[in-house]
Amino acid sequence: MLNKTLQKDLQSGLPHPLYFLWSEESYFLEEVRAKFVEVIFASQAEDFNYDVFDSTTGLQEIIDTACTLPFMAPKRFIVLKDFHLIPASGVKVLMNYLTDPSESTVMLILSQKAPKKTLKVDWRVYPLNIREYQVPGWLKQFASKKGLTLTGDAVDCLIEYVGYDVSLLLMEVEKLSLSGQGTITAKDVVASTSMMRKYSTFDLLDSVIAGQKERAFRILKTIFSNGPHEAPVILGTLNWHYKQFYLLWRNRGRRPVKMREKTYRTLTKYLPAFKEKDFFIIFRSLHEADLGIKTSGRPEPVLEILLIKLLQKGAMS
Repeated sequence: MLNKTLQKDLQSGLPHPLYFLWSEESYFLEEVRAKFVEVIFASQAEDFNYDVFDSTTGLQEIIDTACTLPFMAPKRFIVLKDFHLIPASGVKVLMNYLTDPSESTVMLILSQKAPKKTLKVDWRVYPLNIREYQVPGWLKQFASKKGLTLTGDAVDCLIEYVGYDVSLLLMEVEKLSLSGQGTITAKDVVASTSMMRKYSTFDLLDSVIAGQKERAFRILKTIFSNGPHEAPVILGTLNWHYKQFYLLWRNRGRRPVKMREKTYRTLTKYLPAFKEKDFFIIFRSLHEADLGIKTSGRPEPVLEILLIKLLQKGAMS
């Protein structure tokens, strides 16, 4: 998400030599990187003056390239991705350049974490995060770029079933864009979102909290029949619904904004059986499952183990 100061920098032709952009959502980082390219190379070819590096690139190569004069152009543009993965020793090497950057180079540093306050660098730092209340508006804008018009109930439906995870919302809008429809309603979302064709992850959550082991595993198997690519969707929406459940518990049963009536009625009856420590265990298990899906290459058994852990609490409810 662009703030006003970054927009002014883009309109001014990016006059500063160092920019640090950070966000947990890679989509926002890539979106702004593309805007940098448009601005810098609006009147010149990018072939000889544009380089993209990441945390695996040799640090001296990055520095040497940044110090090289642009070829028949006023500016050279360098992108350094995944800065958060560069070890402290590597950052120390880069400081030789960052404290005295070339005026003929624009370096864009992308990271999933904010820069450490101990780094004394004269760079422009911009967070590209998005708050929950901004998601509906942003989602409509993104859909519009795909040629879609999302109705209010369609947006509510997507967020209810997918949560506020930007990457998952992007995935679902991409699927909807293949429908050939111009306007998308809640009914269209239900009909086309793969995870909702027979069961939703809310059904899965309901079964887990109720301790319905056989039904929970049957639902997981049904959702998973669409392919292993459903794993992050399943985990992301489970995480979202448990966050909503926790918020409901913290609010002592007061219904959170945007929570659907069916969801509210279902979850409220389980509140008395849960304590703070239960949610700590639940979110720790969800985090471990997330790491397991990303590293094991076998998402289905990871989710099955997650269900076993979650059902242990559900069985006591």
